[in-house]
Amino acid sequence: MVARGGQAAHRRVQGLRRRAELIALARAAEQRGIDAWIVGGALRDRLLGVQSPEIDVAVSSDAEGLARDLEQAGRGRAVFLSKDRPGPRVFRVAGARPIDIAEIEGGSIASDLARRDFTVNALALELGSGELLDPFHGARDAARRRLSCVRPENLAEDPLRILRAARLWASHGLRPEPAVLAAARPAAPLFGRTAPERIAAELSKLLGSARAAPALGWTARAGILGAALGLALPAPHSAAIARALAVLDGRRTRGIAPERRRRLRLAFIAIRAGMAAPDARRWLEERRFPREETRAAALLVGLMASSAGIRSARDRWRWVLEAGALSDDALVLLACLGASGKRRARTLAPLAHAPLRRVAVTGDDIVRWLGLDPGPRVGELLSGLRVAAAMGHAQNRREARHWLTEQVRNGP
Repeated sequence: MVARGGQAAHRRVQGLRRRAELIALARAAEQRGIDAWIVGGALRDRLLGVQSPEIDVAVSSDAEGLARDLEQAGRGRAVFLSKDRPGPRVFRVAGARPIDIAEIEGGSIASDLARRDFTVNALALELGSGELLDPFHGARDAARRRLSCVRPENLAEDPLRILRAARLWASHGLRPEPAVLAAARPAAPLFGRTAPERIAAELSKLLGSARAAPALGWTARAGILGAALGLALPAPHSAAIARALAVLDGRRTRGIAPERRRRLRLAFIAIRAGMAAPDARRWLEERRFPREETRAAALLVGLMASSAGIRSARDRWRWVLEAGALSDDALVLLACLGASGKRRARTLAPLAHAPLRRVAVTGDDIVRWLGLDPGPRVGELLSGLRVAAAMGHAQNRREARHWLTEQVRNGP
């Protein structure tokens, strides 16, 4: 017998059923004689007062038929998601508010919920009647902001759930119970089999959260942090990196976008792991992070290294120009790298925040003015001219041409 959820929890989740796309789904399910439930994250997030971008629906049969019905009703495009993976068939209706429709596992909604990872995710709201099913007291755990396993063995069935526990602590404030850590440790050796794409999806959410260090420390204690990062880190080194990341929690990253927090933390991890910028780029590419995020994090790593060689005003301007749109992030990261980094950040900040002076000169201009062949030397001169313009040494095209002529005359 599946227990019913508490009355307060029941009231908080009912609004989901009033969404237009779910009303349409409920009608289609009724016409086909299919039972349908809202499940998992959308219910959890509603109980926690968190916005949920998409909704998961479990159905007793024919997920494809229901997805096609919604597509024909103009609710989005039906996409088959589970083609290359075992388990129930899953279809996404990709509309303004996506819905994933999956056929239940185990033959009943009770069996399906029993296979899930954590009690806060083992909730189901029947679309037709509005009955809330909460067999493992997930609503109570949500109210107490704690994370409990449905069954300890469920973590071993999919070891990615260990990382998800840490992510839910970081993103939702759900602190894992001691029993979750006890269940995670024996399952940790299996974590390495998890696809990098799945790990990157969970790790991205964790690293984009306002506070990530406690959750990452938990993954170190669970024994998966090195494997999650794709780095061969001894356990003490993993724990040390997690502790050091606390410098990027709280005040320094409060109010900035999740993608900025994520690239700052990825760059910080790369630096603590002893990587240069090319190493960081390769690492993040192998871990399947997005291309632009990989580029930005690797650039931040390079900027931290080059900051140590700043000796003059020209060096400072060159660094600021190289940082470009990442200058604010670079200053934050630099200030996290000890006393010398803080001093360099204080010196560079006025330049990074000053209006940037530019002069409209192209590589073609340089080739024409100086009679040079296209090549690396033209790029070097153009880069140097940008620094000179920022410093006020070339404020228009005439002055720029004079500066360039002098560089060629006096240069190698």
